[in-house]
Amino acid sequence: MHVVIAGAGRVGGSLAEALADDGHDVVVVDNRLAALEDLGKSFNGIAVQGEAFDVRTLREAAIDETDVFAAMTDSDNINLMAVEVAKAVFDVPRVLARLHDPAREDSYRALGIPYVSTTALIASVVYERIVSEEFAVHVTFSGGDVEVVEFVLGSEVAGLKVGELEISEALRVAAVSRDNQTIIPTSAFVLAPGDLVVAATKEGIRHQIEEFLEEVE
Repeated sequence: MHVVIAGAGRVGGSLAEALADDGHDVVVVDNRLAALEDLGKSFNGIAVQGEAFDVRTLREAAIDETDVFAAMTDSDNINLMAVEVAKAVFDVPRVLARLHDPAREDSYRALGIPYVSTTALIASVVYERIVSEEFAVHVTFSGGDVEVVEFVLGSEVAGLKVGELEISEALRVAAVSRDNQTIIPTSAFVLAPGDLVVAATKEGIRHQIEEFLEEVE
């Protein structure tokens, strides 16, 4: 997969390194030479200096061959412009923008731009860690009340089946990890204390399954 990432800062740089390490063809665009140099010699990708919304810069980054364009700079305006150019000029099939100011979510939605709100995501994760350490939220979808969460099961779950833990239209188990093995379980799969469960849930579901969670000391 050919991926072009706008922004070589902490987020963009980390994302670029992870994708490159996984074997993807990665190009990082940034107008700051120092930021590109910070990627280091171990970065198995290409660095292009220039503005992420500049057509010539994007052509140098092989935007015509791009499967995914991700605008990860620390400027909402630059991210918005860069994604619009990628979509409108180069018809990139998949785009994603980093959003800093939650007040601009409506603008991103109106333009049909998929985004990740870093402010909302961090706030949600920190909130859950403060209020309920045993129930970790990893993704909260905008415009709805569905979350992707993980939790460890306690002793009260012994003998319980996945289908008995699930709640119609409120909790659906996606994966269970046990003894360093992760599976996608059937509804008949028998759960055990210590299982790590990843599930899609509605907000506020924690209190309905609280008896099955492992207590955090």
